[in-house]
Amino acid sequence: MAVVFARLKLRLLANGLRSPQRLLMFLLAAAGAAWIALIAFAAVASLRGDTEQAADFTVVLFGAITLGWTVLPVLGYGSDETLDPQRLALLPLTRKQLLTGLFVASTVGIAPTATIVALSGALFALPHGVPQTILVLLGVLGTLALCIVGSRTLVTALIPLLRSRRGRDAVVVGVTLLAVAPQALRFIQLRGSGQTTRHALAAAASTLRWTPFAIGGTVASEAARGHLMNALLGVGALVGLIVALLWLWSRALQRVLTLADAPARPATRRHDVSVRLPLFPRWVRWLPANRVGAIAAKDLRYFARDPRRRAATIGALTIPAVVLLSRLSEQAPSPATTLLALLAVLPASQLSLNQFGLDGAASWAYVASGDDPQADMTGKNLAAGLFVLPLVLVTALLFAATSGGWSWLPLTVGLIPGVLGVVLGIGNVVSVRAPYAVPDRRNPLAANAGQGCVATLAGMGALAAEAIVLVPPALVVVLLVGVLPLAVATVAGVLVGDAYGIVAWLWGRRVATRIAGARLPELLESVSPRHAA
Repeated sequence: MAVVFARLKLRLLANGLRSPQRLLMFLLAAAGAAWIALIAFAAVASLRGDTEQAADFTVVLFGAITLGWTVLPVLGYGSDETLDPQRLALLPLTRKQLLTGLFVASTVGIAPTATIVALSGALFALPHGVPQTILVLLGVLGTLALCIVGSRTLVTALIPLLRSRRGRDAVVVGVTLLAVAPQALRFIQLRGSGQTTRHALAAAASTLRWTPFAIGGTVASEAARGHLMNALLGVGALVGLIVALLWLWSRALQRVLTLADAPARPATRRHDVSVRLPLFPRWVRWLPANRVGAIAAKDLRYFARDPRRRAATIGALTIPAVVLLSRLSEQAPSPATTLLALLAVLPASQLSLNQFGLDGAASWAYVASGDDPQADMTGKNLAAGLFVLPLVLVTALLFAATSGGWSWLPLTVGLIPGVLGVVLGIGNVVSVRAPYAVPDRRNPLAANAGQGCVATLAGMGALAAEAIVLVPPALVVVLLVGVLPLAVATVAGVLVGDAYGIVAWLWGRRVATRIAGARLPELLESVSPRHAA
């Protein structure tokens, strides 16, 4: 059964790479993961001559990796719908067979391979004999097993929560808060701030040593120090923890595969009235009563109701919040940092990179109603801009209030259309050049089935392209601010930046329209729901 699941996982990965674009993105994802894994491997292996420091670094590294896999299951195939046990519910499999198969399938892919490479650095840095080598190897393999089991247990336990729209919203908010939480460490003043890196590493290792996340690193570090009895106790604790998680995973599987979804409540009179409201929400009744306005109104409603689309607000909340907290940790943040509020425009990129993939089968409605990709993308861009604009404005006000940069606020707000035009222009091209199907709504953070972190790498590539395209207007604005009074520079900078952004958006829409018209069948096939199954 384990071999069958491994072959199934490999087949799903291979089927997802038939497109040249997806193959390229997969190779880029593999290269990025390999680069990170090799850095971690080299960082540990380079400490071979210093047993104490290597042991402490091993504890911290193992704990960080395990914590990432457990708390952020998205990084450990928590976003891969091919591992959803509900897809296997009708197969004649016992719970033990299903558990074994899902575990083996979870070991196949980019993330597990990169993890084992990163952990293997301890095998070169720590052992000085056969017993130590065996114990370090047990720590490495046990940590990998703990990562997989902990991740799958958490994801399986969350499946009932993800069945409800409120639960999916809670996951989106939780991931956002989790991403921002580490920034709180900036406000913690450690005693002995002048302590060396070695002492800081030892203090961190001492804190993490016997926590569940770093128990594998503790096994390896104790073996390296010659404390074989402590290492054996750590092995026992590690095995016990994995067994306990396997039991919890098994119970969660039974609950997921046997618990029926809660029946929908009948609509009340109030809900019936709300259903009869027109398509256009009250606050956007000014939208044009044509195809562009209808698509914009439809997407705005989806932003409010579809957790997959609202998941893009993670970027809107996380990126500015991280930058804001970092500015607050400084004694006197510069007023010019108000311009950093423009980072809140980036979620518009995530909303425009796969515009047709989010619609899925509904994309056929665009063809059935008279194919007009230019109007379709214009409406979608308008909805994305209206959705992101309030977030940017609130962020700009917060940055101005915390840095005293009220004089920079007009320039910040004035540059929003220019930045938004560049972001949406590039997003339009990417959305028709590399569309991909999105799984159903059970997991708002899910990527294309079998694609692993390919979608993430595509988004990172688009962000890099946007940053490059934004360099010329940014340099012009900096030059104007440096040689002209701020009021004059604001007017000139807004005119130049917005004109540049409008041209970039018109260019991107024109190119995307031409591509969509030439390969409409391939586009619709790429976003078909059967590719997300």
